[in-house]
Amino acid sequence: MANFLTRHFNFLSNRIVDAEFEAAFDSLSDRVAFKNLALHIATTYISNAIAGCEIKVYDKGEEVKNDLYYRLNVSPNPNQTGTELVDYIVQRMCYDGSALAVPYRSKYIYAAESFSPDRVPMKEHLFKGIVIDGQAIKREYKASDVFHFKLNDRNVKSFVDSLYTDYGKLIGAAIDGFRATRGRKYKLVLDNVRVGDDKFAKEYNDVVKEQLDAFMNSPNAIYPQFKGYDLQEMKHETAGDASDIIAMRKEIFDCAAQAFKIPNSMMYGNMTNTGEVVNQFLTFAVDPIASVLNDEFTRKSYTYGEWLGDSKVVVDTKRINHVDIFNVANGIDKLISSGAFSIDMVLANLGYQPLNTEFSKAHFITKNYSLAEDAMNRLNEGGENDNGKQ
Repeated sequence: MANFLTRHFNFLSNRIVDAEFEAAFDSLSDRVAFKNLALHIATTYISNAIAGCEIKVYDKGEEVKNDLYYRLNVSPNPNQTGTELVDYIVQRMCYDGSALAVPYRSKYIYAAESFSPDRVPMKEHLFKGIVIDGQAIKREYKASDVFHFKLNDRNVKSFVDSLYTDYGKLIGAAIDGFRATRGRKYKLVLDNVRVGDDKFAKEYNDVVKEQLDAFMNSPNAIYPQFKGYDLQEMKHETAGDASDIIAMRKEIFDCAAQAFKIPNSMMYGNMTNTGEVVNQFLTFAVDPIASVLNDEFTRKSYTYGEWLGDSKVVVDTKRINHVDIFNVANGIDKLISSGAFSIDMVLANLGYQPLNTEFSKAHFITKNYSLAEDAMNRLNEGGENDNGKQ
């Protein structure tokens, strides 16, 4: 299966090598490779995008880098990085519809591999059977004590699974037909063989069959022609055609893209209008999951009163889209000259380290880039408008 994943783009571009193709589908389990690959591509697009985002923490409206920030972005526990934790949580959300993260000793955060929610109407839910790092946790947790991330559509993967139940049968039949026509078959013509002849049966099993097997399975071999034995290759009337398999593979990839709200072109890696495709991907696939993380981290980390004071956790998805600073130079100039952004704010959004100086934190305005407060002072000191009025 791993080998199949490493070469799937050759197959996706319709360049099929017979030996590779047959090796990828030698067993029945390998015939779900299309579905697994489609799910793998779709979910990793989303999880990698979100895991690469900075998770910002705000305390009373001010962006801070406190212990919570460190746990979410750098080191949630001794065994994982922040990127690994978020990537795993999003993967579980995509595959299972929900994910669970458990705080430990008010210091660490661990993602659960599996868990069982105990839902009681009108009461706080309990979580049992929690497994972390392959070990079952005996303790039960209240919903208020854990981070429980739930997708609105919990049946995305099950939809793809049910779809593949039908497509898998069709693909299996198409693969069998393809292999049957692409293989080489022979017939052994025998003279004067009596049915039930024990001597012939022993001779065939001990000598002829063994030599035939060696001849068929070796790239370079000699076949001894016995008297009364004639080995003849059977010709196929039609050559094998993989177009049906390719078409069904495309259907499965397209359905997986629609289920996860990913642009179809991203599933094949042949994007042309990158900006529009990425914007669609962020809007419909990434931002809804980022919102789930925002809400759950915020409501479990801050009280209602703190939230009213603008304390919150935000997954900053603005940096997912690659930015060429030379292409956005004019836009940067407008942001600074209009007073909308400070120099530090622009640097942070571009992924650079802010200068953290008094000058870089200031907001500028007007053509000569004066301080905004200076412009206000000049206006208040008696500047006249076009009608001569102050």
